[in-house]
Amino acid sequence: MTRSTFSGFTIAQLAMTASQRALDVTGQNIANINTTGYTRQQVDLVSLNLNGSEAISTHPSTKIGYGVEITGISQIRDPFLDVQYRNQIAKVGTADARQGTLDQLANVFDETDRDAIKTALSNISSNLDKLSATANDSSLDINVRSSFQTLLNYFHQKADDLKNVREETISGLEKTDIPTVNSLLSDIGELNDAIWKSQVQGNPALELKDQRNNKLDELASYLPISVTYKEIAISTGTKYEYPVVKFTGSDGMTYNLTAGEHGENFASLSVERNKKADGSEDGTVSISLIPAGDFPSGTDVTSLKTDITDYLKDGSIKGIVDSLNKSGELDNPATDFRGIGYYEKSLDALVQNIAKTFNELNTNTVPYTGASKIPATGSAKELTSTGSENAEYSISFTNSSGNFLKNETIKINGQTYTFGDGTSGTIAIGANLKDSLDNLATQLNTDAATMKVNGTDTAGTWAYNAATGKLAWTSTAPLTSGTVISSTSIKAADGTDLSITYEANPTNIKNYDLFKTSDGSKTFTASNIKISDDWMNNSIHIISSHDENAGSTANDNILKMLKSLTDERDFKYEYTYLDNAGVSQTGYITFFTGDFYQCYSNLENTQGIDSSSNTAILNNHVSVLKQTADSKDAVSGVSLDEEGISLMQYQKSFTAAARLMTTLDEALDVLINNTGIVGR
Repeated sequence: MTRSTFSGFTIAQLAMTASQRALDVTGQNIANINTTGYTRQQVDLVSLNLNGSEAISTHPSTKIGYGVEITGISQIRDPFLDVQYRNQIAKVGTADARQGTLDQLANVFDETDRDAIKTALSNISSNLDKLSATANDSSLDINVRSSFQTLLNYFHQKADDLKNVREETISGLEKTDIPTVNSLLSDIGELNDAIWKSQVQGNPALELKDQRNNKLDELASYLPISVTYKEIAISTGTKYEYPVVKFTGSDGMTYNLTAGEHGENFASLSVERNKKADGSEDGTVSISLIPAGDFPSGTDVTSLKTDITDYLKDGSIKGIVDSLNKSGELDNPATDFRGIGYYEKSLDALVQNIAKTFNELNTNTVPYTGASKIPATGSAKELTSTGSENAEYSISFTNSSGNFLKNETIKINGQTYTFGDGTSGTIAIGANLKDSLDNLATQLNTDAATMKVNGTDTAGTWAYNAATGKLAWTSTAPLTSGTVISSTSIKAADGTDLSITYEANPTNIKNYDLFKTSDGSKTFTASNIKISDDWMNNSIHIISSHDENAGSTANDNILKMLKSLTDERDFKYEYTYLDNAGVSQTGYITFFTGDFYQCYSNLENTQGIDSSSNTAILNNHVSVLKQTADSKDAVSGVSLDEEGISLMQYQKSFTAAARLMTTLDEALDVLINNTGIVGR
């Protein structure tokens, strides 16, 4: 192949074109020096040397090329730094999400500048001390109750605050974080499609690639992702490279976040609130992923939905889920982070200890009866018969009130009668005392219808007269004329004086619980504990002593209550689990040993330590991230110094190429116009 005489002009022209394009790219870089996410661009140049041989050539070693060729405009990026940056920003996302929750918890438990639970505990101690000095003083009892009510109000407030923190965190996950991740995945898929279409038309779409890289970096803050690039041929000699984005769980399983012919398909995440067996929400969440696939648009892929909650390694989604689902050492088995649940469970355990301790100390140990002022005996109606009067023996219940209770007993002349529902030999308890005495009279007519009148067995009938308030036995037949009846003339069938013994059921212990649950459950929590209604309406009080023979000034039980405030005890969190046989069991986790005040202080200190520790971790991750970002900027960012050097370099290159063209023109002018004219 013969080299053209004018090929030098082509070299100069190509050099000028390359320099001009390089100047344009340098100008583009300078123009976007403040554009977020912009990647520095460069002109890709190669030396142009056509294949083939020349028919006329002095020597193969003297062959030269045909100038410079622009092969494209590319971005200056370091893939290794991209991987480092995305791995590190995921760690920052985890720590930052956790810190957001810990900062909210600090507002709940920090009592350094205000009175709250610890002050309330001190006030309870002070009021109990005053009550111990004047036992059974109702006004001082009210003071103790008021100080306990203040404490419970603080518990309720903190329970509400914790509930709000949890709800706000879940709401943020549902309404902001998950939608943002899905939006990023959608944008990346759309950008992949747009870049592909642009490159098919010959446009490198570098600005769209910048947008995609920004989206990938932002996505990496939510989820730990890996990005690899796959090539596909667009046309002969032209290839398109698109990113394949994957999520790899802590279990090693990998899920595609983008897929399709050129990465246009994308995955989606969802969040669900977990529920208890009764259908109520338990405060935790589950994260599910439907991975991207090579399916046609509109294909139902819900069957691919996978729960990835326990396999999140890093990212803000993991940090949020940890805050909602983990309770540290109060989980079974223990987890690696004390989330909201730890503080809820610890506060509930403190409440349960307080309620149990004071309810047990205030237990009433003396059985009580349902009816009051039951007479011990009766008497005969005194008279001298005229032959028309009946003998009468009556027991007066005019001063009695109330009613009999189940399993209470009344012994009449050695025969014991038990009150109940009327079955199994019991006396049916009526709607009121009258009905119950009517039922008792019916039984007496079976067991004691015969009485001795002046030593003679005499038949009769028992009946209760509501008008007179008397349970009376009346002889069936009138007395013989002249019979004298004194108050002691009528006795039981065995000749003994009739007597009554009324006894309480030992299980009838009046409930003196100071605390109850507002929802009727058996388990106390910071949100459901309340002062019992009986204590609020003054029908019960703090028991000053359990010694029945103690005087009115006895205060031994109040002193026990005072001591209980400073007694060292184990604080345990109670939980249920299923054993190997599938049977529900109760387990306990001891998380602190000390008194009530120390337990709450420990809760405060734990929150402070957790927050400080996580802050240190966050700062460390941010520092490493900044270093990685600086390294990225050093490679991909625009530097005015470097671009200034490039301007001078390409300007001189352009000038030199122009000078080459001028020189070649002068040489040709000599060759054409001045060669071979000597002698003309």
